[in-house]
Amino acid sequence: MEIAAYYVVSEALTNTARHATATAATVTVTVTDGVLRVRVRDDGRGGADFAGGSGLVGLRDRVEALGGGLALDDSPGGGTTLDVRIPVWHSG
Repeated sequence: MEIAAYYVVSEALTNTARHATATAATVTVTVTDGVLRVRVRDDGRGGADFAGGSGLVGLRDRVEALGGGLALDDSPGGGTTLDVRIPVWHSG
């Protein structure tokens, strides 16, 4: 779970730096009701989608393999928000 969250943030920020022409990005991580939520938001040009490359598809596959979900809120000119939810599993 922690590794998946790390990759989500890493890939999202890499995409922001490479493609978004953003001036700012924020990362928010919370755990509520047994769910880890990671949100990465930028103020860039938008236009990201799952058909645009393998990075977002790989993230979605990794998150879904853990029983989670990934949502992309993106509109051209309006920035991009990536929301990820991953169930928290406790060992022991």
